[in-house]
Order: sequence, then structure tokens, then C-alpha cells
Amino acid sequence: MHTEHVPDEASGDAPPLEETSFIQKLLAWDLISAVLLLTSAAGAVALANSPASGWYHDLWHASAGVSLGRIEITQSVHHWINDGLMAIFFFVVGLEIKRELLVGELASFRRALLPVVAAAGGMIFPATIFAAINWGAPSIRGWGIPMATDIAFATGCLALLGKRVIPAMSVFLVALAIADDIGSVAVIAIFYTQQIDTSSLLTGGILILFSFGLNWAGVRKTWPYAGIGLLVWWAFLQSGVHATIAGVLLAFTVPASARYVTPLFAGRLSVLLDRFVHAEDHVQPYLVNHRQQELIRHMTRECHDVEAPLQRIEHALYPVCVLFILPLFAFANSGITLQLGNIGTMLFERVTLGVIFGLLLGKQIGITLASWIAVKLKWAELPHGMTWRHVYGLSWIAAIGFTMALFIGELAFMDPGLAGNAEYIAQAKFGTFIASITAGIMGCAILRTGAIPGTADS
Repeated sequence: MHTEHVPDEASGDAPPLEETSFIQKLLAWDLISAVLLLTSAAGAVALANSPASGWYHDLWHASAGVSLGRIEITQSVHHWINDGLMAIFFFVVGLEIKRELLVGELASFRRALLPVVAAAGGMIFPATIFAAINWGAPSIRGWGIPMATDIAFATGCLALLGKRVIPAMSVFLVALAIADDIGSVAVIAIFYTQQIDTSSLLTGGILILFSFGLNWAGVRKTWPYAGIGLLVWWAFLQSGVHATIAGVLLAFTVPASARYVTPLFAGRLSVLLDRFVHAEDHVQPYLVNHRQQELIRHMTRECHDVEAPLQRIEHALYPVCVLFILPLFAFANSGITLQLGNIGTMLFERVTLGVIFGLLLGKQIGITLASWIAVKLKWAELPHGMTWRHVYGLSWIAAIGFTMALFIGELAFMDPGLAGNAEYIAQAKFGTFIASITAGIMGCAILRTGAIPGTADS
């Protein structure tokens, strides 16, 4: 007969309490995300160039639908991923942006100026280079492709460098990427939106205002915002404005304040812990009694109430994005068919060159030059411990455009009426792969060959 092992009372030590910083957690998740993204992209390219290529492409064109009463949505699997799951990803991006604007590196003008200026330079130069290479051709629509930084891949590369990365470098890159995301979202909303249905857009706008109203009224439950989010997503999907924008806008309505201020938490919990101790009956120390169960649930509610809905939702959805949504997006959108005889030709196509030079030259010139100007004009100063070698190395890391570049490439050339749109998308993907891989290798090499931060000026 099975008997449950009960630890000896004398050796019943609790597990150790360990603390991990936010940056360490972020780097750990993003290292996993970078590996998953790379594996997913490599798998997609392998399948697209194998005997299973027909199955791979047919999978994403298969139709899938959802019906609720009179409302019915039928889209291809590819659209469900790009318009549905990616809306969740952009919702998390919106939460990150809001948090950074309120309490992060973008919260104060002085701290935000350097990464924001660097991000602006890292968006303007790549877009300009792409536009110059594609000037006069329909492919100029893709000028937004090399603007963005893939934060998962970028911070994943930093994690590989171990002790050579100081917190200031991670913070600078994350803040730069967040500012970069703000610019990319604006570009998508303004320049890559098709025909607009004003009535659906107005409906979505009213729903967003209603969500703001819930925030103002003090609603701290998460389910009302989730329900409104589905309706906002549907309204934006019908409006012609890309549904991912709905995710970003909705994120700004999520409360960033808890039910009560954090200084009260320790006192309230201390009272409950004191009651927990007095409720101890010492009959069975490995089983709590009924009164202690009630107190545990009360303490759980207190832990829930002291955390803002924005933080709870971000904490819950971030792993979903890292482990599922982004790898699936990469797998669905990276399947470029390569013919060995045409690789040389594709390499010298305007879109390919625009993406490659936009990311590799535009990012390093734009970020480094903009940062240098801001520091020389005394608008900002380099973070403690960072040198110009670090800024230059990070400008290469920021040229990893993967996820956002693929996403904007799909939006830029999705118009069926655009001649050669399928070829443009393939060229954009090819250029993104080459540029992102090169940028990761070069950035890591530059940062790795320098002196370890804090030991010498590199």
C-alpha cells in the first residue's frame, strides 16, 4: 500500500528564498525566445525547400472560423496568426511601453532622452537608406521594414555575452527597443493601413474610451478588460486599421495602479501572518487547519490587490508570447523558397539590398551618430560604465530586426494589386535573415572583444 512520505519535523526547512532581478528574468526569457525564434525560422525555411513544401504552404492558407451568434469570422490560419495572435503580442508591447513611460527608463526626460534619440536615429537612417535604394520603384512601400529592433533576439544576444554585459547596457538596449516599438506602431497605424471603415473604427474608439472609463472608476479586475479587448479587436479588424493597433491602444487603458499603495502591504500582511501564527494548533505542522486556510486565501488576495492589473497581465502573457506566439509567427512567416541558382539574383534585388543596408548601415550609423550628437550637445550623458564601444556594439545588436521586420514586410506588400508583391515579400524575408544574422554576429564580436565593463575603458 502506498504511503505518502512526510518529512521529518526536525528537518522540515522551507525552501530557500531567492531573488532574481527583472533584467535577469528578461534576459533569461529572451535567450529562450531567441533560440525558439531561430529554430522556428530555420525549420520553416527547411520545410519550404523540402518535398513537404506544398504541405507547409497549404497549412497557412487553410481556412479556420469562429462563430458566435450572428457574428462569424473566417480567416486563413496565416491571418489568424498575423491579425489575431500578433494582436496579443502587440498588447504586451503596449503594456511594456506604458510601464516604461510611467516608471521605467522612459519615465523621466533626462533618462529617456538618450535611448529615444538613439532610437529615432536608428529609425530614420534605415528608412532613408531603403527609400534611396528603392526610389522610383513600387517596392519603396517597404521603407518601414528595416526600422524596428527585435527585442527578443537582441536581448538574447546580450545574454550570450554573460559578464561582459552590465545592467546599463541592458537597460539602454531595452529602452531603445521600446522607443523603437513606439515608432514602429505609429508607422503601421499611419502608413500601412488599408481602406478605413469609419463606423467600425468609431465603434472601436468608443469601446477604448469605455475601457479608460473602467480604469478611472477603479475597476481592478482583469476580465472586463479582456472582454472589451475582444470587442475592440473585432471592431478594428472590420475597420481596416490593422488589428494589432487595437492591442497597443487597449494596453494603455489597463490600470497601472493597484487597489492600494504598496507601503500598506507589509503591515496588512504582518497582521494576517500574526493571526496565522496564533491559529497554529501544532497537531500536524505539514497540514494547515481551517482557520489557516482562510488566512492563506486572504493573504493571496492581498498579494493580488497590491499588484497592478498591468503587471499581472504582463507577467501572465509574456511567457505566452515568448514560448508560443512569436515562435509560431516565425514558423508561419519565414518559409521562403530558395533556389540555389537564384540566390545570387535575389541578393542584389532592390528590396533585399534595402533591408540589408538599411539594417546594417542605417542602425549603426543612426544610433551611434544620434547618441554622439546628444552627448556632445550635453542633452544627455552615457550611462555609468558604458563607453562608445558599447554604444557601437549595441547599434549592431539593434540591427536584428527579425520579428518586426517580417511583420512590417507582410503589411507593406500585402496588397494583391501590387505587381510582384509575393517576390517583394520573399526578398524582404531574405534580406531580414541575412541582416539579422550578420548583425547578431558582429554585435556580439564587438562587445566580446572589448574589455569587460568595469575593468578598463574600452
